[in-house]
Formats: sequence, C-alpha cells, structure tokens
Amino acid sequence: MRLSERGAAFIARHEGFVDHAYRDPVGVLTIGFGFTMRSAVFAGRWRARHGRDLSPGDRISRAEAETLLRELVDREYGAAVTRELGPMPQHRHDACCSAVFNLGPRALVWRWARALKDGDVARAADILAANYNTAGGRRLKGLVRRREEEARLLRSGDYGDGRPPALDARGPDEAAEPEGLLKMLVAFLKRLLDR
Repeated sequence: MRLSERGAAFIARHEGFVDHAYRDPVGVLTIGFGFTMRSAVFAGRWRARHGRDLSPGDRISRAEAETLLRELVDREYGAAVTRELGPMPQHRHDACCSAVFNLGPRALVWRWARALKDGDVARAADILAANYNTAGGRRLKGLVRRREEEARLLRSGDYGDGRPPALDARGPDEAAEPEGLLKMLVAFLKRLLDR
C-alpha cells in the first residue's frame, strides 16, 4: 500500500517544514519534514547528492522534501506497516504511517499496533491518543495533538483538513443509504463547529 496525497499532507502538517538542518528536541540533526540520517532512504539520497552526511547549515527545498517524504514513507514506514498489520483501508494506513514515521518502526509492536492487528480499531485509537507523546522525558503539546489526530484519523477517516472523512471510513450501510450520508455530514459539521 502507498501513502495517499491526504496522508502525505497530514504528515507534512504535523512535522512542519524546515529548510535548514536543526537539532530536534532530543538533539538529533534534522531537516525538511523531520528527516534524519537514521532513515536509510534519506541517508542514501543525501549522501548520493552531497557526498557526505547531513551537517549544520545544510538546506533543502520544499519541493525536494515533499518528493522525499512520499518516497521515504512508502519505502521505509509504509512497507513496515503493511508487513506488520496487513492490508487496511487507506485512512488507517495513512494514520499508521504517520505514527510510525514519528515514533519509528519499533512502534509496530507496541500496544496500539497489537490492538489494531487484533481488529480492535477503537482500542488501538484510544491507546494511541493517550500515549507516545513525550520526547526527552517531556510531554510535548505538539505530540499530544498529533497522537489525538492520528487516533481520530484511524477511527473515523478524518484527516483534519476541513474536507469530509475518507470514503473508505464509512460502513457499508452508510455508503449505500442516503440517511447514512446525512448522518456522516451532520457529524462532520458538528466536528467543524466544535473546533
């Protein structure tokens, strides 16, 4: 499975784009959408282009970072998600890719992933929303928000982009019946008003 356009935008929004190398909250040299030399895909591309590791002061264009984000997620993180959790609706794949991109592939053996693998999406989303939100021993607001939004995406297909939830997030009855579509639209509008 591959990361969708909405999934890439979701990750990019949470990571934020920085065009120069900087130290993240735990001191790792980072650039673009959270790229580090720990990623085999990023490290390979960076070394092939620059002939060396990432260094302070290095720069990357947004266009290059966007292309690299899709490739990196698909090859490293998305492949691991598919291998460990199997096929799933696109919005769930995207939510898992976001979590694993941020937490690392080891997150695929944590409680949230085990619950998802067991088919308990609600429990997986609850666990994800309530945990994995610290860096360097500190709870970070941005990670709290990210885990909550990943959990909502996992559960309901809501990418948080102001557009209706993903079509593959609806149940079969909702997709076929006008009443189901109306319920989905009302729920979406309520979420927008609650923001």
